[in-house]
Amino acid sequence: MITFAFTGHRRRLRLAVHAAVLLVWAAVGVAVIAGNAEALPIALWALAGAALLWNGGRRGAGRETVTLTPALLVLSRDVGPFRLQRRFELYRIAGVRSIRLPGLTGGRHRIEFRYDGRPRRFGRGLSSREAQCIVGLLRRATLLFDGLP
Repeated sequence: MITFAFTGHRRRLRLAVHAAVLLVWAAVGVAVIAGNAEALPIALWALAGAALLWNGGRRGAGRETVTLTPALLVLSRDVGPFRLQRRFELYRIAGVRSIRLPGLTGGRHRIEFRYDGRPRRFGRGLSSREAQCIVGLLRRATLLFDGLP
């Protein structure tokens, strides 16, 4: 099993998720305070807000993790307080390649492959060397399944 972790990707999405959650937090706060709540609900509300702010600003938030096992490729994304995970069976992966990102990214790359005929992408913002290393590992892992029906 091999695992790669990319930190800081999906920054805009992470900020949007945190902004939405903080808006809900603020609405709950208005209801708690307007309802003349006891000290404990107000303290819990304040603690939840502090945890949300901390999670939004921490360095590891927005981390993308790629795990390669003998049978699966597992992509995990931490977006704010949520974790999204997708699993891909290696024998169904085809056309693994590195794509250079357009624009002012300074030669940054991402990984793309086909899974059940649909393109899938991950690892946005990788250096050329990082992308080629991951592409090589994925190609070797999927090569084992090329002879299967």
